[in-house]
Order: sequence, then C-alpha cells, then structure tokens
Amino acid sequence: MARIDPFPPASRFLAIAMPSAPALTLPKPGLPGPVRAVLALLPPGGLLHSVKTVAAGLLALWIALWVGLPMPFWAMTTAFIITNPLAGATRSRAVYRLGGTVIGGAVAVLLVPMLVDWPELLSLALALWLGGALAVSLLDRSPRSYVLMLAGYTSTLIAFPAVDRPEAIFDLATARVTEIVLGITCSTLVHSLFWPRSVASALGPRLRGWLADARAWQADIGRGADPAALTRDRRRLAVDAIECAQLALHVPYDTSRWREVTGVLQALLRRMLLLLPVLSGLADRRMALRGASGAWAGLLEESARLREDQAGALLAECEGLLRALEHPAASPPIALDEPRGAIAFHADPGTALLSGLSVTVATLIGCALWIGTGWVDGGTAVAMTGVFCCLFAALDNPVPSILRFGVALMCGIPLSGFYLFAVLPGVDGFVPLALLLSFPLLVIGVLLVHPRWGALGQAMIIGTCSGLAIQESFSADFAHFLNGNLAQVVAIALAAGTTAAMRTIGQDMAVARLVRRMRREVAELAARGPRAGASPFAVLGRATDRLVQVTQRLGSLPLAGDAPEGEAGLKEVRVVMNVAMIQALRATAAPVLDAALEQVLAGIAGHYSELRADPAREAELLRAIDVALALTLDLAPPRATGIAGLNEVPPEQGRPGLVALRRNLFPAAPAFAPGDPA
Repeated sequence: MARIDPFPPASRFLAIAMPSAPALTLPKPGLPGPVRAVLALLPPGGLLHSVKTVAAGLLALWIALWVGLPMPFWAMTTAFIITNPLAGATRSRAVYRLGGTVIGGAVAVLLVPMLVDWPELLSLALALWLGGALAVSLLDRSPRSYVLMLAGYTSTLIAFPAVDRPEAIFDLATARVTEIVLGITCSTLVHSLFWPRSVASALGPRLRGWLADARAWQADIGRGADPAALTRDRRRLAVDAIECAQLALHVPYDTSRWREVTGVLQALLRRMLLLLPVLSGLADRRMALRGASGAWAGLLEESARLREDQAGALLAECEGLLRALEHPAASPPIALDEPRGAIAFHADPGTALLSGLSVTVATLIGCALWIGTGWVDGGTAVAMTGVFCCLFAALDNPVPSILRFGVALMCGIPLSGFYLFAVLPGVDGFVPLALLLSFPLLVIGVLLVHPRWGALGQAMIIGTCSGLAIQESFSADFAHFLNGNLAQVVAIALAAGTTAAMRTIGQDMAVARLVRRMRREVAELAARGPRAGASPFAVLGRATDRLVQVTQRLGSLPLAGDAPEGEAGLKEVRVVMNVAMIQALRATAAPVLDAALEQVLAGIAGHYSELRADPAREAELLRAIDVALALTLDLAPPRATGIAGLNEVPPEQGRPGLVALRRNLFPAAPAFAPGDPA
C-alpha cells in the first residue's frame, strides 16, 4: 500500500478563485454537437488546469523512475495534491508543504530509533506530537498553518510503516523528502511557466466588484432602501472582504507584480474592513433619523454626515490604491505609514484543543488495534486515520466531509485495480504507461477546479495513485492490494467514529461560541488603556471574520433584526470601531472628558463580560455615555479623517463617536436630553 500524504483540500478557496477563471480556448467550427455540449458542462478553466496538472504529475513520475527513487508514485501524487488554478497559490502550498515535510521527517527520524523497543511509548509520542501540531496549526487560519499540520501527519506516515525496520528510518525519510520535492518542483514549474494564472488576475476583479457593491450600498442607504436589503448587502460585503483577504495571502508568492506591492494591497484591505462599520453605522443613523426630533435629531444628523464623509474618503482611498495596484506607473494616493501586516483572522483555542485531543485519541485507538492484532498494514491504517482527522479538523462537523472524502478515495481503488491487474501487465515503457494513465487522470482532473467537487476529485486521484503504487519494476500482488486498501477503509471508519464522539458540534452551538468570543474581545478591547498598543485593525479584522463565519453558518435562514445571532457581529463590528476610536480619543481629551470616557469604557467591558443582560449595569452604562456626550457638546463640528481617524482621533469626533456608541448599544433608549445627562 502506498504511503501518501493528502494535502488539505481547498474547496472553499477554489470557490473564491474560480468564478472568473479562464477557459481553455478550443476551435468551435467542426466540433460535433455532443462534444460542444460536454465542453459546455466543464467548469471554467477546468480542462486547461487538468492538462497542466496531469503533465506535471507524469513529469514527476518519469523523473522519479529515471533516477531510481524507491517510491516514485509519491512524487506523482504530490504534484496532484499541491496543484491550484492560481500560480501563486500553487507556489505557497509548495513552500508550506516542503517545510512541513522536512519537519515531519526529522521528528520521525528522532523518535523511531529512540522508542522503537517500546511500541506503546512510540505510539504515545507520535500521537501527542500529531495532536499538538494540529491544535497549534488551527490557531492560524492562513496557509502557514499547513506547515505544522503536515509536520504532524507526515511524521506518522513515515514512522509507523518503519517500525519493523528502524535502521532504515533515515533512508525512508530522505526518500520521502526527495520525492515530495520533485513533485513540488514539477508542479510549480508547469503551473508557473505554461499559461500561468496569477492571483492578481482573480483578486483584481473581485476587489473592483467589491468597491462597486460598496458604492451601491451607499446609494441604497441614501435613498432609504429596505432595512432587510441593507442587512443582506452588508453581510455579503463582509463575506467578500474576508475572502479577498484570504486570497491576498497568496500574493507574496504570485507571478504578477502585485507581490512587490503587498503593502498597497494590505492598505486597501484594511480600508475595506473599515468601510463595513462606517457604512453600517450610516445606515443605522439614517434609519434612526426617521423618528427623531429636537437636539437628539441634530446629533444623529451630525453623526450621519460624519459617517457619510468618512465613507466617501475611504472609498476614494480604496479606488486610488486599487489603481496603484493595477497600473505599474501609478503611485499610491496616500502615504502608507499605517501598521503593516496581513488582516488578522479569528482563532478558536477551544476547538483547536479539542481537535488535537480527538486526533490523539483516534491515533492511540488505532495503535492499540494494530499492536493487539499484529495486522501487517495496521501502521498504514493508523497513519491514514491521523490524515483524515487533520484534513477536516477546521469544520464544525467534520464527519460528513470525512465520509465523503473516504468514499471518493475508495472510488479510485477499482480504477487502480483495473489498471494494475488488467492493463499494466502488458505495458512496456514509460510512454505507453503515460498515455494509458492520461485519460482517467484528465477526466478526474477537470473536477479539481470545481468548488463543490474539487475535494472529491482530489480524493479519487489520491486513491488511484496510491492504489497503483507505481515503482521501477512491475509487481501486482492482489492480497497486498486488498489488504492495503482495507487499511484506508478502517482509517475512515476510525477517524469518523472518534470525531463524531469527541469533536462534532452543531450549527447553533458554533454560532453561540462565535458570539461569546465576539463579546469577550470587545470587553478586552474596552478594558485596555489608551496606550496599551492594541491594534484596532487586528480586532476589527477578527470581528469581521467572526461576522462572516456566523453568516456562513446561518446560511440563508431568515433572521429577525434583533435576534442575537442575526444582529451579533453586525453590531459588534461597529462597537469595535467605536471603542477603538474612544481609546484613541482619550490620548488628546481634556482630563474631565478623559475621566468620563474611562467610565464609559469600564461600563462597556462589564456589559460585554456578562453572559446575561443586567438591566442595572446597562442603565449605568447609558448614563455614563450621556455624561460623556454632554461634555462634548461645545466641541467644534467633526471632520472626516479617513483611516487615520482610527488611530489619531481629533477631539471633535468624540461627540459623533459617542452618539454612534449609544445607538449601537441602546437603539431603543429614550432620546438623549442635553440638559440632564445624568
């Protein structure tokens, strides 16, 4: 049985990248009608991507056979696993995969000779290493997380099959790294040199479309569109903004010039995130003005004007930054002296720890079965159990995905069996072998770019390549073939069963966890001092990411505007910006106002720390906001400051900021009365 190393499928990423993927241009005249109908069903760019991927896989296989590597099918499988329609994403996956493989091989070389005489201790050490590596990797939702995840299960893929010959562990690890490097190199070269598609070509139109949608949202607010439509607009924009931020993580490895101006791209993404609470706040103020009167109406109008000016300034900056990205001769419209770095994403330490514990227990159960039964291929079953647990650990309920992936993997086994026992015995030479393998691999490869079927197509290719286990000399052993593939069936059952028992949570529970984490971070931000050094952009990025995750989990279910799961996130993103502005305002506020703002922040920290509503605490917080608001009534009218206003807030913005905070926290409270703030 082949010892393969499946890479986490990126079906969600493919859904981001594929809408504008280029199709393979084929001459239409002369093609029969049925052929044109079949081509019309193919996903955009699917045929071209499949041709390049199969070429890279066969090239890796040929070189591995030519130089005499012990298990050349590893090189071919690697070329299929790391492939991506975007050249930059293929390169980034190559770098992370290489790093994880080297670390995993080093761990195997370290542990096997040391503990091979104590199977229980070796099993425990590898299980703990795998669980710890997975838990830490889940704390980073960028592609960098692949390094530790791969390091975890690569060590088991090398170590467990080597326990019966520990003296060869170094040679096995070296061969593993060599063959994977070969597969990585072939895939990277083919996708970078032949009709490469850059990340910029996919990200640019999405950014341009996002700005157009933001302009449309602003126009809808101005003409008083239906609140439900406005809520859908901001939810969709939040999802699109986070998807753009995730896609941008591959830009440093891209083939376009965008990799040289990643600072401009990150500046654009930060303004996109800031636009969400600004436009959302503008919609809230416009809606509140419909029934307001007196001094409170004037304050709401002032806050709305400021948000409208800020939105205009941010949109202008976004469009200028996008022009600087798209046109090499253009320069950024502003000085990029703001904090550098990528957008921060949400991480759930509790789920990460539970996932690590789950894969540790599954590995130990598999080791107990292996040691107890003496099964020859038990090591393969244990190693694959860890792989299946790791691939889908980020999901709320990984079990359906594990089962679907396993079924697709097993669908490749009959194909490999047919080739292994009926076709390959009569093949002599690499060229006939490549021609015979090309047809099924090309057909399955078309699925790799499909957002729904991509992961299943990848599993079928893994099952086919591992089942064939092509080596320099042909050897077909039906008992070994059946026994090795039975190990994968056992691995699927063990991974799914252990995960179902320890790891699965429902959608409602997942949303509740996200809402609690939102509230906790708002409380932590409010409790920090004005000079604590916290990055408001990091908090804003995580809050927006949580909003996106809540939206994706709730799907298209109808939500009441005041439902906790419906409004949480939409409101918290605005509150995060309000709290960050108040923290920055304290640095320049007069002592009396600074003391009042401190009371407001303390009340916010207490309010968001409570799991249940406390009417007395809420009334106290409302009074504190009104006291601080009364102290700002004599300040000059505010002016829009763009993104700089999140770090350096002029005193005159304190009044509309407090108005926004009052509306976000207490939308149903009586109108503010300037004469009696207490």
